Amino acid sequence: RDIKECLEEIGKSIDYVNKIVSDLQDYARPLTPKIEEVNLANIVRSVISTIKVPQTITVKQFIPQDMPKIRVDQLYMRRILQNLTINAIQAMPNGGELTIAAGVKDDKALIVVEDTGEGIPEEARDKLFTPLFTTKSKGQGFGLAVVKRLTEAMNGKITFESEVGKGTKFLVELPIYAANGGS
Repeated sequence: RDIKECLEEIGKSIDYVNKIVSDLQDYARPLTPKIEEVNLANIVRSVISTIKVPQTITVKQFIPQDMPKIRVDQLYMRRILQNLTINAIQAMPNGGELTIAAGVKDDKALIVVEDTGEGIPEEARDKLFTPLFTTKSKGQGFGLAVVKRLTEAMNGKITFESEVGKGTKFLVELPIYAANGGS
């Protein structure tokens, strides 16, 4: 039993180190997105399946059946959703509700990752997307900086709304390109 627990801890540590390395690379290297048509619902399902969601957290997904394919870099989109989802889970140590929703508004794809967690303290909000800034005891402060950088590399933008004690909602807005590659 002890060895099994040790191996699980080692596995978690390796995942954590890999995430830090990926974040550092994503933050430091020049970004050249490989834009392709992707089905957002498939990416969301796949990301959720790779993240260990505690039993105390309910995951809700709202992606309309008729959601058009979006033209993004699939890996960037996965990393954005992974980072936002992991942050949302960490913001709810006592459980809660994680909602991932998508839709279209004014020729833009809107992707929302929302939690019912602790919310972001007022004094942290201005620095939220700054590298090496973190409010977590174990955080490295690259997750949101990377999310912003990847989003902007695809001509998108990210914003958030938060209420302390009630939760946080991150909104990723990406252009939807016409199928012929025009904008």
